[in-house]
Amino acid sequence: MRVPRTRQRPTVFLGQPQKRSPNPRPRAFSISLTTWRRILSRNTDEFCRNTTIHGLKYINNSKLRSSDRLFFGIALLAVVSFAVYLIQDAFDKWNTTPVIVGIDPELTSITNEPFPAVTICNLNQALVERVVHLSNDSSEYAMLQMLCRRRMDVVKTAPSSANSSNWEEFIMNISQTCQSMVIGCRFGGDDYECARLFNPIVTDEGLCCVFNMLQPRFMYRKSVPLSHRNVSLPPGFLSVNWHAELGYKRRGPLEGVDLPLYPRRGQGTGESLGLSLTLDVRADAYYCSSSSSIGFKIALHSPNESPNVREIGVLLAPGMETKLRIDPAKILTEKHLRWVDQKYRRCLFRNELKLHWFAHYTQRNCVAECLSRLLMLHCGCVAFYMPRLKRNDTICPVGKRSCVELVRLRTIEAVESCLEECLPSCFDLSFSITAYSTKIAFGGFNQIHPNTHWNFSEKYVERNVAVVNMYFKDPTFRASKQTEFIGFSDFLSCVGGLMGLFLGFSFLSIAECIYFALIRPCRTCSELRQLRQDQEEKEKPHIIPRIMPPQGNIKYISAANWFQAEMAHPQPQRLHFNPA
Repeated sequence: MRVPRTRQRPTVFLGQPQKRSPNPRPRAFSISLTTWRRILSRNTDEFCRNTTIHGLKYINNSKLRSSDRLFFGIALLAVVSFAVYLIQDAFDKWNTTPVIVGIDPELTSITNEPFPAVTICNLNQALVERVVHLSNDSSEYAMLQMLCRRRMDVVKTAPSSANSSNWEEFIMNISQTCQSMVIGCRFGGDDYECARLFNPIVTDEGLCCVFNMLQPRFMYRKSVPLSHRNVSLPPGFLSVNWHAELGYKRRGPLEGVDLPLYPRRGQGTGESLGLSLTLDVRADAYYCSSSSSIGFKIALHSPNESPNVREIGVLLAPGMETKLRIDPAKILTEKHLRWVDQKYRRCLFRNELKLHWFAHYTQRNCVAECLSRLLMLHCGCVAFYMPRLKRNDTICPVGKRSCVELVRLRTIEAVESCLEECLPSCFDLSFSITAYSTKIAFGGFNQIHPNTHWNFSEKYVERNVAVVNMYFKDPTFRASKQTEFIGFSDFLSCVGGLMGLFLGFSFLSIAECIYFALIRPCRTCSELRQLRQDQEEKEKPHIIPRIMPPQGNIKYISAANWFQAEMAHPQPQRLHFNPA
């Protein structure tokens, strides 16, 4: 029996596959230093040929002679050096001189600003009838001699009290009251009771009388001086916390209340709408004078500032009528200058430095506290009129008078040591005055005050009475305004102009530099890496099964193709014959 022949399929032997990690990582391709240099050289060449910066295309041009390229290189270095010098100069101006004081283009009305605070002091330190009974060995007598600035034997004098309340109480008991000193008041065309307008205050000139000063609860941060504890307002006025930076601002439940504000505003121009006062010096009651004359001292200051009558006060003589023409001066500062360093703008905003005694920062208030600290440092005490920064600060006794005078006479050196701390206010209001005086005519005086009960004689008026009129000359004034001298935009424009003038440089040139120095080289390197990775994938040997045909010819196919061939053409079933 013939056995049918079947077509034998080649025997297939699979090669051993290589072991691979479960998560194969792509091979990292590094760029050699030579390749980097070629990339940068090519980008630099193209940048020099296409950039807007002057001179680079000539320096990079290999077709020019070396001497020509050297010439343009030297020229470029010289231009860059000069531009850098000018830019450095512009930067120094912008950094060290950021503020310039100019004139505010808007006019300021005197009716929007407070009338100046007026402090008046009698040169007489004590009424003779109130101190004549003091014994020479009493502590009150020692205190009196200090007020009169007289020399005395410290050893024979009883030690004076170091309590500030005792000092203020003693001064108020022996001095002339405001009611008897200011006997006639007229403000804004209306007559007022002087005792309601003027309040007592202890200063370096003894007991004085002040008008239009902030209320004590707004003026002081800590304890209120004894002389200011019973301050009252005229009926129908509303007290506000005025500040040169904030102005008149009503807050809280009284915001909509329509009442005249205190400190009082300027009412208008001229004598009729100013402040007119009639003063009685009481020359017969003089015990001692703080000066070598008889009369008054008057000082005009900001309502939130302590008076400095002794140093800046103007004398008013009895028997004379004095006219004081007020010239206001105001300093404003742009709010964004707050971010400029204090050492460059040379001023302080209201909340940048908090004082210990005063609630409002002004340079005068700061200097007063600074001098008080100097006295505590050198003498261990403070003068009776100075701020008490701590509760346990003592008043200097008679024995420390020489130390106090030594510090006071060296006020210039002392103030200079405080100037770094006590910078001017960025918002400030001050007043200067021009004084004119003439003798009082008795007949004219009686005609101006016909309804008074004074019944002064001509001799008494000539010796004791002084008349002073304070008024504004103009209804508006121009304030000084601190603005940026060179702002950031000005500095940027200056730098851009210099760079464009000398180099042809602009912001687009910055974009060119970034593109040719960073973006393009990085992109080129990335493309090179991707290209090498693709080439390696093509050249990588594949693992294939081995097929051995019957005649010994070897054919290589992929494992995937072999698997598909086996599934499509299964091996036929073999026939088994029984040999029997």
